[in-house]
Amino acid sequence: MEKGWSTTCEKVRNYIPDDLALSILSKLPLKSLKRFGCVRKSWNLLFENNHFMNIFRNNFISYHHSCYDDTFLMLQSTDRDFYSLSGDDFENIVKLNWPNPFHEEDPYFYVLDCGSITGILCLYKLYCGRTVFWNPTTKEFKIIPPSPFHLASPYINIYDINVYLVGFGYDKVRDDYKLIRYVSYLPHIRDLSYDDLWEIYSLKSNTWKKLDSIDPHLHQFILGFNGNGKRVYINGMCHWWNLSPSDDGGVDLVSFDFDNEVLITTPIPLKLNSRNIYITGLNGSIASISCIWDTTIFDISILGEVGAKESWIKLYSIGPFCCNIKETIGVGNNGDIFFRKKDGNIVWYNLRTQKMEELCIEGEDYSHILIYKNSVLPMGGVNY
Repeated sequence: MEKGWSTTCEKVRNYIPDDLALSILSKLPLKSLKRFGCVRKSWNLLFENNHFMNIFRNNFISYHHSCYDDTFLMLQSTDRDFYSLSGDDFENIVKLNWPNPFHEEDPYFYVLDCGSITGILCLYKLYCGRTVFWNPTTKEFKIIPPSPFHLASPYINIYDINVYLVGFGYDKVRDDYKLIRYVSYLPHIRDLSYDDLWEIYSLKSNTWKKLDSIDPHLHQFILGFNGNGKRVYINGMCHWWNLSPSDDGGVDLVSFDFDNEVLITTPIPLKLNSRNIYITGLNGSIASISCIWDTTIFDISILGEVGAKESWIKLYSIGPFCCNIKETIGVGNNGDIFFRKKDGNIVWYNLRTQKMEELCIEGEDYSHILIYKNSVLPMGGVNY
């Protein structure tokens, strides 16, 4: 029976035309493609096949991922100005009249670049550590309480502490929203035997706890907490860039699983000294957008499997562009990449049409694009 089955499979395999096989394989997820490379030698070389890569790119960018259902693009152009963007060419630009969630005379705030987690945004005041969870659809908000670990001594005050928001996400096992951050004390406080720490906030319990499982020295290698394009939330995990502790000048992707509260590290085959790296989501996949310093040539790669360095695949190389692009500021849901030029103007480039257009809005440092998902569900938690 086994011999007959094996013979039949061999006959079927031998009669599948190459074009049909390539068409079928091009529709598979990257993780599956990587694993199928052991079936045939030619399948292991698919990503060196230009014809296959063209089909794979087209299928990948044309697929509508469910993560984009009921969403719109939101642009933070300055620390006070927010816009919703819609339309095929983003011709519908509406300024959002949001209230000041911190109730301060100076109304500035930033939206953490993890994005909209089931309709909730994480807003923060730079450097001071003040943070709010907010649902713009329901106008519901939660001011995050201070951590009990920071000011436990009369020798410490708020100016002795640097608070870095690392990730915001959803724990689907416990139906809970969580915020992970790193707290760094100034050297004279460390001399008093106070160590830097990692901590996590739970909305459901409205409490902070220390993350003793994370190496407190990991911060020595982190690539810029405060800034956009440094972290992204996808499928229950928050991801951020981290300098590799090795001597090769490389970069790792560090991923925090909110369900299990553990870290996973994935090396990335890029050199930090020659690349400016942006992390984002692209059709449900983790993606890096990198460019060589002082150029307008951008490489776009996606990750097939967290923890597997060899599953990074470069999908696109775009540019050089004639306009003076300074930085990537976000990705839309139809293969649209947004950039800020050196003069502040924001432009967008479509991967399918390969055309670049002006958005007619000027941005500043910290300008970024977020995909926002409307939600009328209550936030949960306590003490609103």
